Amino acid sequence: MQKWLIFFILIIPIISLSQIDRCGTDEYRQYLKKNNLYEGVKFLNKSNNIRSNYTIPVVVHVLYNNEEQNISNEKIWSQIDILNQDYNLLNNNLSLVPDQFIEILGDVGFDFCLVQYDLEGGVSNGINRVYTEVESFQGFNDDMKNSSSGGVDAWDTSQYLNLWVCNLSGNLLGFATMPGDVENIYDGVVIDYNYFGVNLTATNPYNLGKTVTHEVGHYFNLEHVFYAGCSDWDNCDDTPSVSTATYGCPESLQESCGGEVSMTMNYMDYTDDACMCMFTTCQAEIMVSTLLNQRFGLLGNDACSIGLDGDVFELEKIYPNPFQSSLNINISNSHVLIFDLFGRIVMRQHVISPTVLNLDKINSGLYILYIPEQGYYKEILKI
Repeated sequence: MQKWLIFFILIIPIISLSQIDRCGTDEYRQYLKKNNLYEGVKFLNKSNNIRSNYTIPVVVHVLYNNEEQNISNEKIWSQIDILNQDYNLLNNNLSLVPDQFIEILGDVGFDFCLVQYDLEGGVSNGINRVYTEVESFQGFNDDMKNSSSGGVDAWDTSQYLNLWVCNLSGNLLGFATMPGDVENIYDGVVIDYNYFGVNLTATNPYNLGKTVTHEVGHYFNLEHVFYAGCSDWDNCDDTPSVSTATYGCPESLQESCGGEVSMTMNYMDYTDDACMCMFTTCQAEIMVSTLLNQRFGLLGNDACSIGLDGDVFELEKIYPNPFQSSLNINISNSHVLIFDLFGRIVMRQHVISPTVLNLDKINSGLYILYIPEQGYYKEILKI
């Protein structure tokens, strides 16, 4: 009896973990088809676009029934930071990428920005908080996207990336709409509040914001790397075929489908957040092409631009100058780029709130700091 008791104590956490539904996008499509809601438009275009930077305007709808579900601004900002890192090869776990995949790392070039204006033109922080009587939402029925069913209506989905954060019933972490899958008013990404943003004190392995990275990949037309198993169809030749989803954090390289090394660290697999670290070149091309063709309305939205009165970039906004290893940036919701005198970008970061840039790794010398939203240039000197 004691042996059986020990067995059940050990096996319960494993069973619980296996019941986690990492992503419901495929199931959401099946739900749409079953209920005759599937729009059925499929885009497979991709192109070799020149690397550029594209600003993606984001509104986060926080649906809460209690204070725990009403997540903090800081947690939301941390999620935007994670998106900007992951979509610009700035994530701090790139060292996990195996040597054979280094040459196909995909630098997408998307800069995600919380919008600064609401639908009426008033000042906004890009966070739309709405109390709901609904304690939890069923995945896939889109109630969280409809004010008449206790949710909140989307902002114009052709102009904004809508992220709904709410309490999803069961063990579903999130799901997304792919281009052309659904009626426009339901287009966007849904994430359970427990898995939005960075939570370093959480015991679950999905606490580093990678669920949103994954679902936004679907939003920009990426399939799971295991979508068709060993038949190798996720629309990318540079993602090795893999028979099934990968869970956990593999300690060594995995093989599947006749001995191919599996790309378990790809954001479009199901590994733990700590072990997700890359898109491929092909995946980056698909997402950029999707933005330029199917989601081009996002590029025409200037709601991320901030109107400024007077000279806000006085000395105390960016200091010290000269600097030794760090630079204080006392601005909010802006991109900061630093160029060397050859025009090469040595640092790029989206600043959500006043922060300190760590520039310890760049060499001493003269650089140009650029804030594109304002067309502002400033010479800075590292000594």
